[in-house]
Order: sequence, then structure tokens, then C-alpha cells
Amino acid sequence: MSKEIADYVKIPRTLYNRFPFGSAVGQPGNKEQQQQVIHKALDCLKEATEGGTIVESNIKFK
Repeated sequence: MSKEIADYVKIPRTLYNRFPFGSAVGQPGNKEQQQQVIHKALDCLKEATEGGTIVESNIKFK
């Protein structure tokens, strides 16, 4: 999801990845990268204290 749409819709918590459309959790078959994204998303759920929080991920699409 784009950062702009998440902000406009006011989704409670969003992890923003700069990945190509259709690859929300990483490259197909890259289990390690996908696990990193899932762990980062779970951290976002635990740590975000306000609605509308957008956390930008530093995970690179390799």
C-alpha cells in the first residue's frame, strides 16, 4: 500500500515497504526477507500507540 493512501484512509497502523506492487512481504521465495517483514510488522503493531501511525521499513527489496 502506498504511504499516501494509508495516510488518507487513516489505517490504524501501517508498515510501509518500498517494494514493487504485488510483493508486500518481499521477494517470492525469499523466506528470510519475508520473515524480516513479518517481524517488523508485528513490532509495529506492538509499538504504535496512536492511530494512523505509519512506520517506514528499512528492509531492501534485493
